[in-house]
Amino acid sequence: MLNERVSAAKKIASELHQAEDAIDEVMIRIAHLAATLPTARRDTNMSAIVGQEAMAKVARALAAAGDVRQLLTDAHVALTVTQKEVGLGTRMFGAGVKPASARLVDEGSNDSSADDVAFAPLAQAS
Repeated sequence: MLNERVSAAKKIASELHQAEDAIDEVMIRIAHLAATLPTARRDTNMSAIVGQEAMAKVARALAAAGDVRQLLTDAHVALTVTQKEVGLGTRMFGAGVKPASARLVDEGSNDSSADDVAFAPLAQAS
């Protein structure tokens, strides 16, 4: 049973980190577009009115992506509660690069048979 929970946790963490990475990439691409639009307008000596509706929509798209990112990070934090509820304590598999503040944690785990497996806390956003 423990192996099944650990396996599920690893899959969830992997999918979550991929989703977080994807929304970051989307935000980066939208931000580049948002910078390119007024630059192109200025470089071509067009009136400020030209392309304003498109620029406004791109700005709204970036804000919406920010909202999506917030929802994903909220889900990330909520999963730390779930990991304790399913008996994994403060251990969780984390994919990707962790911030310097992230560290491996052994305390609080409900399963002593998994001591040989080190998991990074899921609460640390990637």
